[in-house]
Amino acid sequence: MNRTALRTIVLVIFLALLLGGCDTTVDPATAGSISMTSYHSRDSGGLGKIAAVQEIGVVDSIQILRARFLLRDIKFKTQGEADSCNFRTSPFVLDLNLSGVVQEIGVQNAPFGTYRRVEFDIHRLDTAAYNALPSSERPQFLDFMTGDRYSMIIDGIVYRKGETPRNFTFRSRVNAKQKIDLDPVLVVDAGSPVANATLSINSASWFRTSSGTLVDPTDPKEENIISDNLRTAIRIYRDHNRDGKKDG
Repeated sequence: MNRTALRTIVLVIFLALLLGGCDTTVDPATAGSISMTSYHSRDSGGLGKIAAVQEIGVVDSIQILRARFLLRDIKFKTQGEADSCNFRTSPFVLDLNLSGVVQEIGVQNAPFGTYRRVEFDIHRLDTAAYNALPSSERPQFLDFMTGDRYSMIIDGIVYRKGETPRNFTFRSRVNAKQKIDLDPVLVVDAGSPVANATLSINSASWFRTSSGTLVDPTDPKEENIISDNLRTAIRIYRDHNRDGKKDG
């Protein structure tokens, strides 16, 4: 094998690793791209004061100041899997924009196909994975590596009737693989080579029971309820105009 051919092979392998897993060797005539955005929403119920009269010391309102999620292994999958796209394999922190502004997550080459499902992990980062990260990326993960290690961190203020408001930091230790079916499906083809999906997170239910009662984010006994609420509040849907809303 001559040197020119060898350099070409090395370059192709390097680009494939750099781009994170979608098949970069496909013919450009049969491939487009998928972009991802994120969007925070809160319905009219929100996390405002509940209507019922509360006893002194009982939580009556919660304000969210910051919300971070540790995600990895985002995959867009077709029915047959052959044209599936590993959108992002490396871990990253989604620091949610709470003002309702649509955020960019990234863009990736994708073979033409009909993508019907998105899979990703909400996952605690182990020490080996942290040490393997470039030094420039490690600072964003530091808060997730303390103590038991965490996958979701929410900072806010909790208000109790008749008491001074208190700052809190809720840390979740949940590890979960999320599988979300896309409806409508995400199509990448010659007529529509660029597609966008939005990862939407609604905070209205984070600190509520199924009946709507607020729970105390500083109470360790409520960790499982809140963690499950955070996980199930995540949705992904087609959003071609990138306004944060699901396409009709």
